[in-house]
Order: sequence, then structure tokens, then C-alpha cells
Amino acid sequence: MCTDIFNKSAGTASDIVSINSAFNCCGRLAFPAISDVLVRYLKIEKTFARKVLYYFTLGAQVVVIGSLPTVIRHDSYTVFVIEIFVLTCSYGGGFGTIPAFVADMFGAYNIGPMHGIILTAMAIGGVAGGLSFNHSYNDKIADGMSVGEAYIDNIQIIFVVVCIGFAVLFLVRTNAKDRFEPGYHYSLCGKRVISIPPKEKDAMKQQEAEAEAAAEKLPETAV
Repeated sequence: MCTDIFNKSAGTASDIVSINSAFNCCGRLAFPAISDVLVRYLKIEKTFARKVLYYFTLGAQVVVIGSLPTVIRHDSYTVFVIEIFVLTCSYGGGFGTIPAFVADMFGAYNIGPMHGIILTAMAIGGVAGGLSFNHSYNDKIADGMSVGEAYIDNIQIIFVVVCIGFAVLFLVRTNAKDRFEPGYHYSLCGKRVISIPPKEKDAMKQQEAEAEAAAEKLPETAV
């Protein structure tokens, strides 16, 4: 984009890519550490602290990607570079927080397979997204659209995807009681706002499991 839209040299573009990688690395290191600070010093529940970080990283991406078309149309190179650095730092922060978030949500025993699924999904998305972006971009250029507008059209599609991700984040339940209690429950700011009781079969299975657990404890109590 530096060379295609802002007419910068290949050397300048290479420097931007190198610096961008540093911001990615810093995001991967800084954001998980910040979530730990929230847990330790503000006494925030661990999984909720990670979720707060994802609100910030996805929110930053929504703002940056949403404003990129305006930045490109106004040929604001400095603002573009700053926004790309913020975008990459936020992406790195989200990626770096995945292991801690998965461990808090599903336990250390399940972190391997869960992280593997996430990385596989990211790889598929990266390949499919890159191919579709290039295909769409080349088609628009072939139709006579300018380079800047061709990029903007594709950026707007990415913007929609990121907005969907930000909205879906609200559905991620970090409250342990909501997640493990039978049925579907959702709490907001410590207050339960959605509570769907379990089906009768599920309730019966839960009662049977509790009865079996109680029966297993009886010999221990007798001793």
C-alpha cells in the first residue's frame, strides 16, 4: 500500500514492514502482561480480564479499519502509518493473549488441542482471505477502478468482518457459573440477564450425576 497508494519507494515500504513487525512483537508481549496486571492489582477475574483486552484490541481494529478509507482518500501518509502500527500491535496483542485466555476458559489440560484448533482456523482464514482479497482487487483493477478505491472496497469488507467479531465477543461467557450451570445463562456486569433452564432430559441427567457423586462420597463419610 505504501508504494501503490502513497507512491513511496520500495526501501521506505521495507522499513515500514520491519517496524510493523516490531509493533506486532510488542503487542504479543505487552497485552498478555497488561491482562495479568488487571488481574493482580485490580482484582479482576482472570477470564474477564482477558475478555476486556479483546474488547480493546478488536475495538481498536474497528476504529482503525473504519477510518482507513478516509485516510487513503485524503492521502494522509503519516496517519496511515500510525494506524497500521496500532492495527498490527492490536492484532499481535490478541494473538498473544490466546494461550492465557484458553487456559483460563478450558484448563491447562485442554490448552494444546484448543490452541491447535484456533491456529488452524487462523491459517485457513489467512489463506482464504489473502486469495479472495487479491482476486477481488485484481478484478476491480481490470474493471478500471483506481488502486486506492480497489483497496478501499476490500477494506470495507474486512471492516464488516471485524465488526462481526467484536459483536460476537459479547456472547463469550467468562462467568464460570454461567458456563457450567445446566441450561444457558449469561451475566452482564455481575448481573444475570439471560437464564434459560435446561431441558427435562438434561435436568434428569444432571440430577443422576449429582446422585452418583453423592453415592460415591458415602463410604468416605462413613469412614
